[in-house]
Amino acid sequence: MAAEERIGKWIERYEENRYLNGSILIASKGEILVNKGFGMANFEHSVPNKPTTKFRIGSLTKAFTAMAIFQLHEKGKLSIDDYIGKYLSNYSHGEKITIYHCLTNTTGIQDYTSFPDFWFKTMRLPMTLKELIESFKDLDLNFEPGKEYEYSSSGYTLLTAIIEKVSGISYAEYIQENICRPLGMKNTGCDDGIKVVTDLASGYSFWEKPIHSAYADLSFPLGAYGLYSTTEDLFLWDRALNSNQLLNKELMEKMMTPYLESYACGWMVSEKLGRKCLHHFGDISGYSSEFSRFVDDQVTIIFLSNMNVTPVSYLTHEMAKVIFDEEVTMPLSSKQISFTTPELLAGKYMIENSENKVLDISIKRGELYLTVPKMYGVPYKFKLIPVSHNSSNTTFLTEMINEQLTFNYSLSGEIIGLEYKDYNENKYKAYKSV
Repeated sequence: MAAEERIGKWIERYEENRYLNGSILIASKGEILVNKGFGMANFEHSVPNKPTTKFRIGSLTKAFTAMAIFQLHEKGKLSIDDYIGKYLSNYSHGEKITIYHCLTNTTGIQDYTSFPDFWFKTMRLPMTLKELIESFKDLDLNFEPGKEYEYSSSGYTLLTAIIEKVSGISYAEYIQENICRPLGMKNTGCDDGIKVVTDLASGYSFWEKPIHSAYADLSFPLGAYGLYSTTEDLFLWDRALNSNQLLNKELMEKMMTPYLESYACGWMVSEKLGRKCLHHFGDISGYSSEFSRFVDDQVTIIFLSNMNVTPVSYLTHEMAKVIFDEEVTMPLSSKQISFTTPELLAGKYMIENSENKVLDISIKRGELYLTVPKMYGVPYKFKLIPVSHNSSNTTFLTEMINEQLTFNYSLSGEIIGLEYKDYNENKYKAYKSV
């Protein structure tokens, strides 16, 4: 069976269960195999996602920022080995931290997105680039620059400021003039949250049904995680990264080579399925994204979603397995069966060997719901769909994401345990708390 047919069957099952939300593009050897939208770009107005739908891409932005820095290096406007103090006056430790440290997340600078009040307050308020840098510039370093790796958006905020200072134009203008226009990326740009971006999907979260995600002010993400794009534009970006159109070969190789651990400059470089893969994850206020480039095999998978609970990284990995003809586990059919005793199953279930993780099974209007924490510990609530039942067990699937719960019964019909498989196919045993 050809790769295109295999991936078509995989997508058909996931789409049947409504587990795909966003836009997906898959290409092999320059040929597009899949280019399709799934779910809703806007639930309020019933607008579906399309291949041309725009999404905020979060930290996929960092690769563009890295390219801008390397272009300025190639032009002799700066050196990646320069200390940041040369461009950012009065920055504490500016004489220790290089531009290359910022590119490779080895600065030791504390990540402002990890500050205690960031998610509850700071991310919702407007801030200038200067004000953002002021918020962390005098803090102690977590380690000596260049000695350790620690992912941090703070370093990419400094790179944004350096790009603006050296080029004499705004970050948004630089990206447009030096990357987007030369590549014909007409649907990519820096989102300030004020100007209207046509065909931009709305970002959602989930609690029983799609809900609005937490608001994030877009005045300051910029070169750390502030761009929007489409899968089709990102494929143009992918093609350019295989050429010398934007940067010479030597610098391109430097940019794509890890420094500490697996992080290069705006890209992770890992071995996946026994193959070299350049990849990055992004998320911002309801949007999540994954960009995977199997460079030696010339396979690219781009998944942009506007439903933050969609496990884009896991699903992208599964799609890669399908393309490379590796074994995958398909979700069960979500065709609902009759189940008449939901009250038997309601309650809190403690996961084995875990003190804190609890599965909360509740009833609403005669139907069961699962409340469970996901990324960053944020709780989500999903309706449970019964798909099989006998005297020994009942199996449910969740709406929106591929999770599976099997309740096991004793001979007398009492619940003796719960088997839970999450959307990453991690399996757990849980027991009803007394």
